[in-house]
Amino acid sequence: MARPPQIPQPSRLAQSAYMSPYSHSGAPASHPNADSHASTDTDLYAPLRASALASLEAMGFDGRTMAERGVVWAEDQDPFGHVAHSQYMHFFGLVFHRVMESYTEYFDEDEYDGMVKGRTVIPVVRKYELEIRRVVTYPDSLIAANRQERIEPTRSHSTTVLYSLKQQAIVAQVIGNVTFMDVKTSRPVDIRTLGGGWTKLYEGFARRAETARGLRVKWEESELKRKGKAKGKEEKGGGVGRDRGSRL
Repeated sequence: MARPPQIPQPSRLAQSAYMSPYSHSGAPASHPNADSHASTDTDLYAPLRASALASLEAMGFDGRTMAERGVVWAEDQDPFGHVAHSQYMHFFGLVFHRVMESYTEYFDEDEYDGMVKGRTVIPVVRKYELEIRRVVTYPDSLIAANRQERIEPTRSHSTTVLYSLKQQAIVAQVIGNVTFMDVKTSRPVDIRTLGGGWTKLYEGFARRAETARGLRVKWEESELKRKGKAKGKEEKGGGVGRDRGSRL
């Protein structure tokens, strides 16, 4: 696998350009924060974003529900200059909500309205495990991405990660599941018995999990081959290599 593109040594404004409206869809092609010495006049994070998205999609994460949030100097850091532990769930929350919004692929308006306003059946967090893998510092921008692992009649299981554009690696991961609960009884419910969009949701998420699993297995196999080749070159050359650290 090719090495990810590296950020040059740009100005402070260029390093935080992920906050600029010129870094988003609809903006002019020329970015006002591009450095004069840079080889491009676009957002310096653009090639890093492209590389990150390609890696995440190859791992089986769903591009439809991904979300990106830039690290904010005055809000996200702890006294040591790192993104605070308490802030990680704010980043994860963006994609959690987008996954729920993706239910509209299967629901009609009344079904979604009943769910999102807590009147019928709702997905409730049952269990999650947070693993912080790397320190994140300002400036940086993180992509939150979700991968459907499996679905049961009463539960949905997924893996969610935060991917640093600056580090080109997964910096945090949540593995967890939600329970589908009937708000009137406060008990789990088999969504297959509800009919309508809920039955479609169960079938659709089962397909999502199957597709994601195929991509993940393919990616894991390619990573094993890449690391094997890298190890062979190290042994042949007597050098010590570096791993990108995108282990899942």
